[in-house]
Amino acid sequence: MVLVISAQPATSNEERQAVLFSCFRDGSLLMEAKDGKKPARFYLKPGDKFPWDQFLPKLLVNWQLSDYKDIPKEFKPQKRIPDFVLEGFLKEPLEAQLKILATLRSQGYFPPLKAK
Repeated sequence: MVLVISAQPATSNEERQAVLFSCFRDGSLLMEAKDGKKPARFYLKPGDKFPWDQFLPKLLVNWQLSDYKDIPKEFKPQKRIPDFVLEGFLKEPLEAQLKILATLRSQGYFPPLKAK
């Protein structure tokens, strides 16, 4: 799931195309570039801008299709996500969507996040 990452210090102030490679307990994200620019991998810290508004709809489609090959391991369901969650997910504001993800993780739907 290629995302457009806005220009910011973590991206050397350039817009980047990258996939979410890994997520960590401290909130940092390891990105893997798909645009041929260097560095090929870079971290986004909790205060950096991650395009959740691009990522979450793509994630939802992959969950609905049970197509997990492009999903980061931290978001691959370990058990079936309830239909009512899938159906209502994008109807919620972004903050609520992030809370839903955290709740699903705490209930064992996703593997626990690892330390960086």
